[in-house]
Amino acid sequence: MKKILSLIAIAVAAMSTTTVTAQNAFHPTVDKNGYYNVLDCPTSPSYFKATTEQNEDDGSYTVNIYRARELAQTISCEVTGGGLHYFDANFDGNLDIMVGPATARNYSTILLWSDKRNEFVPMDGEALNGYFIVNPKSKTWVGMNSGGASSTFYKMMRWNGNALEVIESLMVFSDPSEQADNGVTTKYTLFEGDDYYGPQSAGKVKTRTNKLAKLPKQWQQIIASFDNM
Repeated sequence: MKKILSLIAIAVAAMSTTTVTAQNAFHPTVDKNGYYNVLDCPTSPSYFKATTEQNEDDGSYTVNIYRARELAQTISCEVTGGGLHYFDANFDGNLDIMVGPATARNYSTILLWSDKRNEFVPMDGEALNGYFIVNPKSKTWVGMNSGGASSTFYKMMRWNGNALEVIESLMVFSDPSEQADNGVTTKYTLFEGDDYYGPQSAGKVKTRTNKLAKLPKQWQQIIASFDNM
C-alpha cells in the first residue's frame, strides 16, 4: 500500500510541476453534426491555474499561468476580454487555452501548449474575431460574425503550423439591398479563402444560391450548429 501511495504522490507531483500533457487533453461532447461550441468548454482545469488581468496602459490582457502554486508563465494578449476556456485547440492531444470572449465582434486568441518548449505559446497571426465551433473529426474550426441584423459571415479554418488558415468563407445577406451594396446577387456566396473583395479572390467563388439546401451539406450542418448554440 505504501508503495502504491508513493507512486501516486510522484505522479501528482510530476503533473503539477512539469507539463500539461496529452493525458489531460479532452474534447467536449459534439452535436449531431460533429461540432462543439468553444463557449461550452471548461473555464478552469483542476491541475493548474490561470488568471487574467487587464493592463491599464494599453488595454491588453495578461495571462498568468501557475503550476505547483508558483507563477510559471506570463503572456500578454491583444484581446477584448479576459475570459478563459480550456480544450485541445489544435488536435495534438495537449490542452490549450482560448483567451478572450469568443463572441461576435470581439477578439480572442489561443495559447497552444508546446511539448518542445514545455510552455504555452501564443498562436501565430492576428487575433480571432467571432463565435467559434470546432469539429474534432475533420480537425476544422468555423468562426461566425454578425455584420448586422441581416448579414452573417462564416470562416472555415484549419491549422497550418501554429496559425489558423481560412479555407472557405460564406457570406449570408438576407436583405436584397445589402446584397447589392456588397457586390453579390444571391443570399449565400461561398468562396475560397478569406477576402472576397481582394483581387486574389477573383474567380474563387464556389457557390452562389438563394437556397440553403443548395449549399454543400457541410455548410448546411455548420449553419444548423450555430443556430442551435
